[in-house]
Order: sequence, then structure tokens, then C-alpha cells
Amino acid sequence: MGVTETKRIAIDKLSLPVIRTGTIIVGSGAAGLNCAERLFDMGVRDILIITSHLHGGTSYCSGSDKQTYYKMSNFGDTADSPIDMAHSLFDGGCMHG
Repeated sequence: MGVTETKRIAIDKLSLPVIRTGTIIVGSGAAGLNCAERLFDMGVRDILIITSHLHGGTSYCSGSDKQTYYKMSNFGDTADSPIDMAHSLFDGGCMHG
């Protein structure tokens, strides 16, 4: 099934399409776009992404792991190590090797 506009509805003064699809992804951050790409690679073609900001997501809104790492170097008594951080993220399942 492809993405199709089946009809339109009126809300106040807006005319909005009613769209039928098999897949909706909420958010266009790294996880959402990765999900869309994986599904596309598996042959899924009826994908809609709902977003308020292309390439947004958690990293866009709250800072990336790199920013958090560099902020840590200014605070606390734990020595910083990008290698240790990468191992921790990988061991916790937060990234691929």
C-alpha cells in the first residue's frame, strides 16, 4: 500500500488531507530517521514522518552526548575519557560498535 490522500476535511478555515498509510514515525531526530531508513531498506514505501523540525530530536533539543561529555570536564571529580564513554554507551546498547 502506498501513501494516498483519500479525501479532505475542513477544520475551521483549513482544508486538510486525510491520508492513509501503513507506517507513521513520530519525530525526525536520529532515531526517527534511522527507523525510516531501515524500514525503507526493508521495502516499506508507505512511511510518514510527523515532525515539527526536520533533523530535530533529543540531541537537537537537549544537547548531544559530546556536549554532555565536555560539560562534565568542568564539573565533578570523575576523570573524563572519550574512550570510556564510548565503551559505556556501547555496553549499554546505546550505539552500534
